[in-house]
Amino acid sequence: MSIAINLLDVPPTGLQIHHEVSPSDLLLSHDEGIPIGNLSCHGDLFLTGERSAHFQGKISGRMARECVRCLDQFEEDLSLSCEVEFKKAVKAVNVIVPHRDKGKGAKGRDKSVDDNATEEDVYPITGNEIDLLPAIREQVILATPLQSLCNENCLGLCQVCGSNLNDGICGCCTPVTSSAPVPIQQTISKKHPSKRSSISARRGS
Repeated sequence: MSIAINLLDVPPTGLQIHHEVSPSDLLLSHDEGIPIGNLSCHGDLFLTGERSAHFQGKISGRMARECVRCLDQFEEDLSLSCEVEFKKAVKAVNVIVPHRDKGKGAKGRDKSVDDNATEEDVYPITGNEIDLLPAIREQVILATPLQSLCNENCLGLCQVCGSNLNDGICGCCTPVTSSAPVPIQQTISKKHPSKRSSISARRGS
């Protein structure tokens, strides 16, 4: 599946784009989220030169994600801006390596005339067409949070029994109340009963 757009159909004032992208078209992994229904992509495509074009728009919809703390699935809205550059690849030319570099075993190397055409954030123009789908997919992946949380105050799972603590405190997580401190004299008497007896005898005498 692709979202092919012929640049010959783009007027000087730009072309309005609106596409519905299905989850099967995006091919996202489980960690990247699962679209709930289609994602909507709308915006404007402009020609910025004989070999370049620019798309500016928005991607919106809903995503299902898994919370990293409690492992429950939750839903959230997706709304992100999208700006993408497209450039037509330039034929590579053979660059002659100077004589001092010939000892390395290479007589020449392929170098593109337009170095910017190899940037990672630039997508190719093939013939007179662009494919908007790979750009949409990458933008959705980049919007994936590093740690998806159902809410900021998620309590996670009990490390003993695995219960979801958002549903209530489990038995193994019952807080232990500390007893009142034992007087030091009682501690001494338990450890050294003979000393207490001798102290009492001296007081009585």
